Amino acid sequence: MEEQDYILFDSYINEELSAEDTLDFENRLENDSAFKNSFNTYKELSIFLENKFENEAKTDAFKKNLENISNTHFNKAETIAEAPKKSKVFRYAKLAMAASVVLFIGIFAFNQFSTPTYSDFNTHEPMTTVRGEGSVKDLIQATKAFNNKEYEKANALLKTVLENDPDNSELQLYYAITNIELDNFKIADAELNKLINGTSAYKDRALWYSALSRLKQKNIDATIVLLKQVSEEADDYKEAQKLLDKLE
Repeated sequence: MEEQDYILFDSYINEELSAEDTLDFENRLENDSAFKNSFNTYKELSIFLENKFENEAKTDAFKKNLENISNTHFNKAETIAEAPKKSKVFRYAKLAMAASVVLFIGIFAFNQFSTPTYSDFNTHEPMTTVRGEGSVKDLIQATKAFNNKEYEKANALLKTVLENDPDNSELQLYYAITNIELDNFKIADAELNKLINGTSAYKDRALWYSALSRLKQKNIDATIVLLKQVSEEADDYKEAQKLLDKLE
């Protein structure tokens, strides 16, 4: 909805439209379902906010009346308490608040029902320099590159290190992650399958990243199958369930 629509809603509710504009407005309500839904939401919020402000105003007026009665009785001072009247300031405040709530509802609905993407979940744990049979210098550079999200550089360095240390499960995992980031899915999935079918401590982590790889490839069915295999003891279990809930 545009800003002028909210102004139009407010004018209609307060009977400020001309007869012709009122007729046009009501015809649009009948023929434009999105416009009608927005108007109904605005009207409900408007009633809620008006009651809230008026109740607060009445409370303030009541307090002032008590003070006036007290002053009259004890100080012989006559005062008159008046309940605040609705003003244009109130109406515009109500309008702004209602529009903000409608916008929030729209954003919430978008976040709730939009399809999740790989970028929503690709927060990787920092890589640490692990012992291996390769060059220590290459390992240090690979670690630094990965943690700086220089995935192409990290990928090349990890590939070199793994040639001399092919059974290093931790390096295999990070090498697979760099390949997912670079869209080298065939290599990534092959490396992850080695870990999934092996006996290392990285089996569940490999399942999680294998699911993320399928998610990035937009293979939702395969993503769901892999997510369901992540064990409850896994560090990524909660994230896996969160993603699963959004996909099913």
